[in-house]
Amino acid sequence: MKHVFLPFGLDGVERAPLEVAAHLAERFDGRAVAMFYPRPVESPLVDPMGVGIIDYADQGPDLAREADTALTAMRGRISGLGAAAGRVVLNDQPLKARFGIGEHARLFDLTVVGKAEETDWRAVLETALFEGGRSVMLTPIGWTRPCGDTVGVAWNRSTETARLIGQSMPLLRAAKKAVVIEIEGWSVPGPDGAALVDYLKLHGVAAEATMGPRSARGPGLDVLDQAEAAGIDLLIKGAYTQSRLRQMIFGGATSDIIADATMPVVFAH
Repeated sequence: MKHVFLPFGLDGVERAPLEVAAHLAERFDGRAVAMFYPRPVESPLVDPMGVGIIDYADQGPDLAREADTALTAMRGRISGLGAAAGRVVLNDQPLKARFGIGEHARLFDLTVVGKAEETDWRAVLETALFEGGRSVMLTPIGWTRPCGDTVGVAWNRSTETARLIGQSMPLLRAAKKAVVIEIEGWSVPGPDGAALVDYLKLHGVAAEATMGPRSARGPGLDVLDQAEAAGIDLLIKGAYTQSRLRQMIFGGATSDIIADATMPVVFAH
């Protein structure tokens, strides 16, 4: 994870998981790049051909003032990191709109997004996840400590999770232990947890597997129960094996984990 992306808005400067991004950059001898994005305005420009929002109408003095305020505040936070501050680069060129997060995320190994009641974190997460094509880490509210000593893999045998395992191999190799979590009756056709453990061991990962019972609450919460019981401080989960629309209507493992995880989670779609 040599290149870590930390997008932040004016309302989230103090909530952005800067410490997590800096720790990842330090652990993997890389760098974290913090970049400001503006709040959405009320009058977006819409493509008349129907592909959706293509720009925001307000690109003037208000954006410049907002960016300057946010950048000043973030500089203060970075300077307070101590030695880890040298791993963080603050990009002085703000994004012109939030959708630019996804475009920039394409050349980062990982985008870090923090949950916070005061911010539009869910929109930022989904923009990075669906438009970036790379891994995205979601941290719980208030999480500032390092993570990744004990990594869990929520294994439902899906292509989304298989792809994410490949992208997350540096995290898995760096872990003291990796736990493959399966839930009874929660899988698509594919190799089981024992086969994944064997694969991970070939790559130098200290891996083991566990099978949890299926409850009426749903597999997402069952995975979190197993993760908490195993002392996992970083969970890996392929996002939206079912469609996002279906999960919005009926619920699903990804939605439950996004809502209730008490540890950082790395997603990819």
